[in-house]
Amino acid sequence: MSVTGAVVFLPREGNGVSRMLEELLFDPAARWLAESLRAAGVERFFVVCHSDDQEKAALCFPEDTEFVTGVSQDAVEQLVTFLGSLSGKAVVITKPVLLSWQAARTLTDESAAGPLDNKDTGVYRMDAALLASLLGGGAGLEEALKENGDKVGGRSPWFQDVYSIRSGGEARAEAELTARNYGACRLLEQGVRMMDPNTCYAGPRVQVGEGTVLLPGTILRGETVIGKNCEIGPNSMIRDCTVGEGVTVNASQLNESTVDDGTTVGPFAYIRPNCHVGPHVKVGDFVELKNSNIGEGTKISHLTYVGDSDVGGHVNFGCGTVTVNYDGTQKYRTTIGDNAFIGCNTNLVAPVRVGEGAYTAAGSTITDEVPADSLAIARARQTVKKQWAAKRRARRR
Repeated sequence: MSVTGAVVFLPREGNGVSRMLEELLFDPAARWLAESLRAAGVERFFVVCHSDDQEKAALCFPEDTEFVTGVSQDAVEQLVTFLGSLSGKAVVITKPVLLSWQAARTLTDESAAGPLDNKDTGVYRMDAALLASLLGGGAGLEEALKENGDKVGGRSPWFQDVYSIRSGGEARAEAELTARNYGACRLLEQGVRMMDPNTCYAGPRVQVGEGTVLLPGTILRGETVIGKNCEIGPNSMIRDCTVGEGVTVNASQLNESTVDDGTTVGPFAYIRPNCHVGPHVKVGDFVELKNSNIGEGTKISHLTYVGDSDVGGHVNFGCGTVTVNYDGTQKYRTTIGDNAFIGCNTNLVAPVRVGEGAYTAAGSTITDEVPADSLAIARARQTVKKQWAAKRRARRR
């Protein structure tokens, strides 16, 4: 029978915060643990921690997690009630550990192949009703687990399935390495390709679709979801983003934004928060986007800043375009219609609108609305003074 509940202790050493709340690859160790158990089917959590740690711990577990601080009689009664509500067996974790996804599946599914042995890792599986009965009768938790629970340990071909987190700088570095390996192994099992798993970093909440290639130097953080058949990297960081299928991100950074199917980003592009980049868009080299919506098929090829803007589909941005969105006090929006053509080195001084199919001449500073299908020229008329340079050189002799 599958396990649906877990009891997790977040012990402290001395007066310091629990080691389970120290970050490994941008996420606390407790989140790595919780996500591995959730992926294996655990639906409910009961967490025991110090009162000063509860606020931070709550960010690592599902919203309906039950928390108790300390080991008072009331806390034991709450634990007995929690165990009594579970069917089958429960996972109980008493020490600071990381679990590989293989170990989590072994814990939660008794039919899954995997290592169950007598190592004292602080990770147990035990019949929930029996444990509730023993605790309700006054038995100690550690004693009940050691006498009646399954201890989980063992090794996979790559690394240790249950990793005990220890204190100290060297041990912390080893824990970071273990977290990196766990993240890489999980994605490889899901059909993701990595040319060098040793140089790719994926957090515990990251999801990547089958057939996607992660090139060296890729860092995936937070609530990032990447679709199938993408190519990410080299040297790219994506944080809290939703990326569609068939997307290429080359040597770029993306933050808190959405990128739709078939879009190419980079090299050396920077997408800041609150952007929605539509399908089949080109965001080229040295392009920065911020708080903007970009329509389907638009091309922003190079050396351009688009901030606080709503851009239609199939717009072409010439090199060196800037949306001038800030007057030192307030931000303003720029709106560009479908099929517009923005000439090189155009300044669009917001608030301003460029209509559908309109053109701006290269080198223009646009301060007024450009009607649809119009050409806006906003630059000084060229003046040529013949022989001016020759006369100047003659005067200097």
